[in-house]
Amino acid sequence: MKSMTGYGVAKAHANDIDLEFELKSINGRYLDLRLYLPREISFFEYALRQRISASLSRGTVEVRASFTDHREPRIKLNKTKLEKYHAIVTEAASALGLAGNVSLEFLLNEPGIIENANNLDEDAILNDMLHKTLNEALVNLVSSLSAEAGNIRQVLSTSCARMLGVLAEIEVEIQPYKKELFEGMKTRTAELLNSFGKDNLEQRLFQELAIYIDKYDIHEELSRLRSHISTLLSNLEKSEDNGKTLNFILQEMQREANTLGSKFSTAKTYPHILILKEEVEKCREIVQNVA
Repeated sequence: MKSMTGYGVAKAHANDIDLEFELKSINGRYLDLRLYLPREISFFEYALRQRISASLSRGTVEVRASFTDHREPRIKLNKTKLEKYHAIVTEAASALGLAGNVSLEFLLNEPGIIENANNLDEDAILNDMLHKTLNEALVNLVSSLSAEAGNIRQVLSTSCARMLGVLAEIEVEIQPYKKELFEGMKTRTAELLNSFGKDNLEQRLFQELAIYIDKYDIHEELSRLRSHISTLLSNLEKSEDNGKTLNFILQEMQREANTLGSKFSTAKTYPHILILKEEVEKCREIVQNVA
């Protein structure tokens, strides 16, 4: 199990190159990579996406990189373009009847006159640094995600223990409540029978009363909730990404908790049912951050 919230950074300073990768991850339904790369190393985007996709399955991941190359630049003069620009500017000046020489600085500022011959995508030293620095930042991010997952696992385990305790408290109240309900309804039924004088209906009425009381039995809901909690706890120990599975389990738990509340909400059990619903809802919010 991994969290989707984490942070990883790595820096490299070698061969007159300064490089840094910073990775921030938050929760998301799918893997959403948001890259902010300097133009000089934009060629590395595809490899970066491939590498991160191999390590992460979900989450919104923001990747920022900084790059400074202190090496002597390899540039060259495009003489053909320079001569062409000069000819055009001279012709324009002549057409307007302007005197004076064309500024060299003006010509050198024209696009394409000075060309960069560095071909950074073919630079073996730079590419090696890019891969190593990204891998280091990614390792740090994954380590952060795993550490956060440990905290999530602890919170969910504690919450499950509390829910099991609450279910035990609720179960204790089942028989007393059913007995109290049955006695009260039996007394009321007897009063009605005496009022209407229809003793021949007594057996049938008490049968219906027993069926009615049986509807308040919640052993099945308690059993399913305990089963779901057990499944949830076993999934917390799995190494693969299972956030969606945990969410599905908690959806079922929420459904059972709601049924329990509608069938068996007495003065004594109401506080316990509130705690149960609160814990389920808290767990559902937490697992939204599990990959």
